[in-house]
Formats: sequence, structure tokens, C-alpha cells
Amino acid sequence: MPNFDTAALAKGQARLIGAYQSNELRFRRPVVHELFLRNTTIMVPDYESLRTREDRVVETNYFTRQSRALGSARSHNHTGSQGDSATFTPTWNTYTDETVAYLKEADNKVYTSGELMASKLNDVVANFAEGLETAASTFLFSNRTGVNTAAVEGTFDATDDVFQIAAADEDRAVQITKIVMDINKYQGIGYSVVCDSVAYNKFEFQANQGTGNSNNLSFQFGGVEFIHDPLLSSQAAGLVGAYTDGFWIAVPSGSIAALPWIPRQNREGIDTKENMYGSIQNPIDGIQYAVHSYEERVDGTANGGYTQDLKTETQISVDLAYTTNPLSTATETSLYAFAIV
Repeated sequence: MPNFDTAALAKGQARLIGAYQSNELRFRRPVVHELFLRNTTIMVPDYESLRTREDRVVETNYFTRQSRALGSARSHNHTGSQGDSATFTPTWNTYTDETVAYLKEADNKVYTSGELMASKLNDVVANFAEGLETAASTFLFSNRTGVNTAAVEGTFDATDDVFQIAAADEDRAVQITKIVMDINKYQGIGYSVVCDSVAYNKFEFQANQGTGNSNNLSFQFGGVEFIHDPLLSSQAAGLVGAYTDGFWIAVPSGSIAALPWIPRQNREGIDTKENMYGSIQNPIDGIQYAVHSYEERVDGTANGGYTQDLKTETQISVDLAYTTNPLSTATETSLYAFAIV
């Protein structure tokens, strides 16, 4: 294809990577989205080959915990309980962005066609970064656990699904968070703590109180990674408790994942008389995005091109399933929300 063929796409992507490395792309890095991507191959191994098309359901099996109280006597006629398993079905959502190019659009400009293409790809990358960060943050917030057995130095509000910590104890909020996770049987593992802006500021301040300071708070921060998610602020404020003094979600290591997928035709790079199917790697999150384009004869004068022009419509897309490890208890997840009250 003369305007958006494989070579031109590759040149545009190369310029895109260079622009990213020189900090020319101005948008917030999608840190929550990237947190989900850390465990892509762990949550559902080989899911890409299992999902052969968008409408094919992928179902995975996992063992469920059979909890029993211990007995107190040996017997000759003891009877046991059978084990059990359940299924988990990831849900993929499609995310897209579109751009258009004209064959003659660079003829009267100071930019080359490759530079114009790179600029359009910059916009696509920025749009995906912002859009997928919103999707990841929303999934994290919406899937906070409704089951929390801890009842020490705070109260679990079952209406908001939030463990509330009194403002008088906020200097030990991270320590309390860790003991709440321990009580809920998340022991000996690290945590990522996704914070709204207020909580992130408070925790960063507390973490930098050194041993020479009269308030040495550094002991409580071992094994915890803090991630700033400004989107949590409005979500937390919208709950019944209207939390504005600090809100965060503790995420045990390995408990979430994002499963990216694109159609087989895009992975194989099929070029027909009507369409081009290809892919590009997003330099921000490192995953492959599908590219679909087609051409039309047009008068491009009104859009930066010229007469007897050729328009190439291009759509960039990816299917993503944000997931958290499945649990058999209703409303229980591994994502624990906390707030200062």
C-alpha cells in the first residue's frame, strides 16, 4: 500500500520510539495498566493460542479450598470430603483508536510523510496510555474485596468494601495495612499499594522520616511498592464514605494480570486487495497492537491533501482482559481497599 504500507509503518514506529526516549510524548505513564501487565503469562498460560477468535470463550480451571475444622479423635469409620474445582472465564474488551492519512498531505509541508505518521502514532500511543490507565484503575477499584476478616486498629465497612483507619493512626497506616493483609492470609509476600494522591503524599513523607528523625517511621515500609493513581481520588470520593483523606488498594504480588490479544490475521501480517492487517509494538507498555487499514480514492483538499488523492483509514486496536486471581467465596478478591477516616 503506497501510503500506509509495512515500510512506512516501520519508519513511523521508529520515530515514535525516538520521540518517547527524548521525552517528547507528554502524558502520564499508565502505571496501573503496567502493574497488571507484569503477570501476563502467569495467570492464564497459553491463552493466546486458546483464544483463536474474538467470539471464542476461554475457560480455565482451578482448585478450590475445602476448609474444615480439625477433629479430636481417631476412628475406624472416618469419612472424608471430596475436593472440588471451579472455572474462571476471562472477559476481553476491545480498545481502539483511529487515524487517517493522505498520500499528498506532505507535498506542501515542512514535514515528511514519515514525520506526519510518527506524529499521528504519538497521538495513538498517548490515547491508549490514558484510556487503558482509566480501564485498569476502574477494574482495580471495582473489584476490591467484599470480604475482610480483620478487625484490629480499624473497621471494615461492608457497604463501601473499605477498611477504615482512624486519622489518629495514619502514621501507622502502612503497618496496619500489612497486618490486615496478614490476617487475611496474605503472608510472606510483597504488596503493591495503589494510592490516591493524598495517600501517596502521606506515605512518601512517612517513608522519608530517617533514623535521625524523632518520628522514625521507616520500619513499616519494607516489602511494599507504592504506585500513584490520581484516578482513585474521584472514585473514592464517590463512595458513601466520601473518602478524601487518603485511599489506597493493597495488591498482593502475582494476584492481578492483563491478557493482551490481537487477531491471527494481524499477527501474521496479511495484505489483501482491500485491507492490510499488521501490528506494531507500543513502546510504552511493550505489547503488540493490531493495525487494520484500507484505502479510498478522494479529493483530500479539505484535509491537508489534494485532488486525485488517496486516503488511508487506519485503526489501531488491542483486546485486553484485566483479571484478578479467582476466589470461590462470593464477593471476595485479593484486592483490599483502605481509607483514612
